[in-house]
This record gives sequence, structure tokens and C-alpha cells, in this order.
Amino acid sequence: MNFNKKKIIFYILIIFFISICINKKVYSVVSKTQDFYVNDYAGLLSKETEDYIININKSLCDKTGAQIVVVTVKNLEGNSLEEYATELFRKFGIGDRTKNNGVLLLLALEERQFRIEVGYGLEGVLTDGKTGGIQDKYIIPYLKQDNWDEGVRNGFNAILDIVSNEYGIKIDNAEQAKESGTTSQEYEMICIFPSTMISLIVGSKLKQMKKRKIVLYVTYFAVITLIGMFIIKSLEMRIAFILFNLFALIFSNSGHGGYRWRILWWFFRR
Repeated sequence: MNFNKKKIIFYILIIFFISICINKKVYSVVSKTQDFYVNDYAGLLSKETEDYIININKSLCDKTGAQIVVVTVKNLEGNSLEEYATELFRKFGIGDRTKNNGVLLLLALEERQFRIEVGYGLEGVLTDGKTGGIQDKYIIPYLKQDNWDEGVRNGFNAILDIVSNEYGIKIDNAEQAKESGTTSQEYEMICIFPSTMISLIVGSKLKQMKKRKIVLYVTYFAVITLIGMFIIKSLEMRIAFILFNLFALIFSNSGHGGYRWRILWWFFRR
């Protein structure tokens, strides 16, 4: 073989090697922490939630070999959610090696995405439809309100309940998942209506006063706003709460205010 042929073969091998490297996806997933069961790289979880997940997992693993690992990351570093979760699951080695009964809960903060990755050993009870329903009922409603800690904890409890039932065991100190999270925003919306009625009544009463009326209006509005900020967590509902109560005060102080708030009372009562 002459020099030119060797050179051509060498270049072909180099090109082939480079093409393999380009086509091969390079994952830069996070590494498991010392706690293993909780890897909060996005800094979203409270110490109480972390301790709870770790302690419950120890009991679950001792009895079944199953593990429910929680990972939060700031971003996916260019990977898709599915690719990142799959590589993370493989790298961490979640669940019993023989039973392959691990579950990964992955939350990507910047992308605002959540995924439940399930090992083959639990795919029969944690199907795609089942995990999708768990996210819709127990996780996503909290994440929409940036309530990351409660959303992750509630989702963990929902998964734990199914896994425990599959193995016919009971985990001491395990919490019940709260499906009520699906109506948390509706609950906040309901809170707006009684406060609006109170503002209408207070506004109509203050209208009849001659002294320090403006001061009382401002004081009342400040108090009702602080109460609303304490009760309501989502930004959208807070804005709605303030606007509804402000409107009620202005409305009740306008001409024929008493007549108008009675009409509103009849409308809300319906």
C-alpha cells in the first residue's frame, strides 16, 4: 500500500470518528448527592421536605427495594426533558438492580417542566397515563403557583401510595397526597367574593360619614389588602383581589351606591 492510500484511509478514519462524536449525544446531567434520595440542585425544597423524603425512602427501600428519587435542576442544559430524565435514571441507578423498581421525579426550573421516570419493574402500575394524571392532579397545580416544595412533596406522596399498595405494605409517617391542590386557585377565587361584598358594605357605610372619611377608606383598603396577601398565594389572584376590592370601594362611593351594591349582592347570591 503506497503512502497516498494510507493517507486517504487515515483521513477516512478521522472523519468517521468525528461523525460518531458529533452524532453521539453528550449528556451533562447532575451527579447524585450524598443524600441520594433528594438532589435539590435548584434550591427549591425545604429542609423539612428533604428529611421527609429521605426517611420515607429508607423505609420503602428496606421493605421493597423500591426507591423514589427527587431531583431538581436549574435547567436541562440544552437536552430534552425525556433525554435528561432517562440518562439521570441510568446514571443514578435508581431502584433494586434486579427488580428495576425505581422512580425518578425530575423538576427543571427554567423550563418549568416536570417528569416522572419509571423503571420497568413498576411500569405496570405507573403507566404513562397514570403518571400524567398524578402530575395533573397532585403536582402541576402547585407548580403553576411557584409552590415548588409542596408540589414535589405532594407528587412524591402520590407515587408512594401507589408503590406501597403494589407491594402491600404500609410506611409509617407517610402523608396522604392532597388532590385538593387542583382547586387551590378556585379556592382563592372564592375568597375574593366575600371580601368584595364586605368592601361594598363598608364603602357604603363610610360614604355617610363626614369626618376622616378618606383616612378610613385608606386604612380599610390597606387592612383588607394585607389580609388578601396573607390568604392568597398566586400573583394573578392577588391582583384580582386588590382590583375587586378597590372597585367595590369606588363603586359604593359613587352616586346611588347603596342601590348598586344591593344589585351586586343579588348577583353574587345567585
